Amino acid sequence: MFTFTVAASMIVLLLFVAALVVALARASTLDRFKTAGPAVKRWGGRILILVGAWFLFLAIFTDAARRLFF
Repeated sequence: MFTFTVAASMIVLLLFVAALVVALARASTLDRFKTAGPAVKRWGGRILILVGAWFLFLAIFTDAARRLFF
C-alpha cells in the first residue's frame, strides 16, 4: 500500500509541475510572439512576394521551366 501511495503522489506532483511549466512557458512564448510579430510579418510578406514572382516566372516561361526541371 505504501508503494502505491508514493507512486500516486509522485504522479500527481509531476502533473502539477508540468501544468505550471506549461503555463509559464505559454506566457513567455506569447510575450516573445508579441514583440517579434512585426518582423515575422515583414519577412512573411517578402517571402510571399518571392514565391509569387517565382510562380509568375514559371507561368510566363513554361517551356524553359519544363526543360529546367524535367
